[in-house]
Amino acid sequence: MDNPIAEGAKTLANSLEQSREAGKKLTQSIENIQHDGTEVALQELEARKKHKIHEQAIENSMIYRAMQEYELQKAIIIAENKAETEFKAKYGAKEWNKVLELKTVVEKEYKENQKYYGHKLEDVKRVQLYCWVAAAIVTYFLWRFNLV
Repeated sequence: MDNPIAEGAKTLANSLEQSREAGKKLTQSIENIQHDGTEVALQELEARKKHKIHEQAIENSMIYRAMQEYELQKAIIIAENKAETEFKAKYGAKEWNKVLELKTVVEKEYKENQKYYGHKLEDVKRVQLYCWVAAAIVTYFLWRFNLV
């Protein structure tokens, strides 16, 4: 003969344990999202700093910039010509045209990603704050109703 009160208490204890675990997983998920957002924002900030330094170098010496650009373009052209020759020798000219089409698609996708996902650090911090507030509210109610 089972005791219904004991069974009810066990079920309640299991439910509370599951709620506590769910709360932990929710908190961990929010922290992971915030960490990812911070990483993206910091990478963008670093890219902006590099860009600013580069612009300052350009302002200070246009001839130096022109020489760097020449060297960069020359190296790119040589590398592309070498890649094109090797690819055509291995796969043929028709396949090279497909590669050029794919290059156009990839460049377009890259530009779209930069447009849509180029968030500012302040935006990410604001979202981070919202996540912390939401987590605090959920935690408060879990604690208030003795679910944790």
